[in-house]
Amino acid sequence: NGGTHTTGGSLNFRAEPISGRMAANPDMSKLFSSAVHGDPYTPMVRAYLGDTVVFRLLQTMTNESMVWTLSGHTYLTERYAGDANRKNSIHVGIAERYDLVVPQAGGPRLQAGDYIHFNGRSSKFSEGAWGIIRVLDKEVSDLQKLPAGYSGRNEIPKAPSVCPADAPVKSFNVSSIDFPSMKLNPKAPDAIEVDFERTIQMVNPEARIYVLDEDVATVASGVQPMPLTLRANVGDCLKVKLTNKMKQGRASFSAIGLAFDPKDSLGANVGNNPGEQTVAPGESRVYTYYADPFIGETASLVWDWGNVMTNPRNGLYGGIVIGPKGATYRDPKTGADISTKNSWVADVIVDRSIQGYEHRQNYRDVALFFQDEDNIIGTSFMPYVQNTAGLTAVNYRSEPYKFRESNGCTLGKVFQPCSVDKPESIATPLIEAHAGDPVRIHVFGASNEQNGMFSVEKHEWPIEPFMRGADQISVVEFSASETLDAFIPAAGGSFRLPGDYVWSNQRLPYAQSGQWGLMKVLPHDDQRILPLSQQAPSIKRAEVESGTPTVSRMSNPLR
Repeated sequence: NGGTHTTGGSLNFRAEPISGRMAANPDMSKLFSSAVHGDPYTPMVRAYLGDTVVFRLLQTMTNESMVWTLSGHTYLTERYAGDANRKNSIHVGIAERYDLVVPQAGGPRLQAGDYIHFNGRSSKFSEGAWGIIRVLDKEVSDLQKLPAGYSGRNEIPKAPSVCPADAPVKSFNVSSIDFPSMKLNPKAPDAIEVDFERTIQMVNPEARIYVLDEDVATVASGVQPMPLTLRANVGDCLKVKLTNKMKQGRASFSAIGLAFDPKDSLGANVGNNPGEQTVAPGESRVYTYYADPFIGETASLVWDWGNVMTNPRNGLYGGIVIGPKGATYRDPKTGADISTKNSWVADVIVDRSIQGYEHRQNYRDVALFFQDEDNIIGTSFMPYVQNTAGLTAVNYRSEPYKFRESNGCTLGKVFQPCSVDKPESIATPLIEAHAGDPVRIHVFGASNEQNGMFSVEKHEWPIEPFMRGADQISVVEFSASETLDAFIPAAGGSFRLPGDYVWSNQRLPYAQSGQWGLMKVLPHDDQRILPLSQQAPSIKRAEVESGTPTVSRMSNPLR
């Protein structure tokens, strides 16, 4: 359904196609192993621990946008702004360029080993747009040290442990399971025809997912789960025990946006890294990550690399959201502590006793995982298609326009109940907040073939979430392996008005295929969700005493 048309993917006129490696050795868990296949043909980046590395990223395609993702390292997209957001993945448009500075090879915890970098778009990755960054902890004859070096003595630094000895430890027991009963909308047909005999797929009999061990029985009973979303705080050490409960195929757990030892917890068998980092059916393994304060509050996509070419497409993905130091996580409806649960939505309760947090606000926190697989739409191949096909979903859920039309909705009222006398909830995630509540939305490109455009109707957020005075935007581009942070200062917009607002992929064919949902902004005294604080937020009014009405720009309360 997704099609086979492609224009190719490479790095510096070089590619290391996955198909060639599969032909040499079909073990998908060893695709990136140099012990099995040798080093890739793409450029090898080498550095010593602690070296500063500058990646000059240039996009030379004439009709497509790309995503460049780097494991174990971060950079500032605003290079000279210390309060900019640190990222490990960036969207690159046609003819666009970036100078991305990694301050220390080996990441914030100075861990030597082989790290993978890649184009996150599914077809570009498979066509060979990936490579290795080899970080060395011993001097070699064919790589000169930088003149300045890491220290005045020009010595390669010694690596500390991944987690400091005094770091709080947060443990999770996770399983990878088969989930053949996945249905993106329980009321929709299994397939919806769109054009040229292509269909939107509303079921995935090949689905595989991550679940907490405590939720395995619940999911097995037929409950449609949300993607695994774990929560931790800045400074936490995360121990994730993965058990592979799938019938066949190896699995792994890889949170490449956090700090880790690539020789132990990259979650993929990459380059010359020793040992086995994937898990066979029936076996278990522990992965260790550190939410380094240098990276700060962030979100990391989680992928499986036991078979990265198909498993994320089938649902084996998730995320880890890193909140403020000392924060607790609460169910917005019941008030239960969900700090160690799988929860795509949470109230984040800030510990104001921590120095510097005295005036920080609690906030609503949401994770949205977008996936698609159609690589024909938007290309110049004929016949020119106008609708997406294949799997198109958010958080394993979809609400296609055509399905709603078949239930009586007109296009002019597609976001409203199709039957006035019998309103029904939509399948996609419902975000709820009181008017004026700060809302953080983490947008994950979980498995994508093309770029999307995320937007929330009538709302804006700073393009740099932690930078005071940053430009406000209302839509932003993303794609596979990328994570965006939309930190909305106040639910209900500048005037904090209650009502239903549409969030969506602003590329219309993707919204039409089901990538949209609602953010319900409730009056501050509405009891369907708990208040973030005892004090009700003020409601801003549009009226002024005289002259032309004005709207003042709000400062970011999440800083």
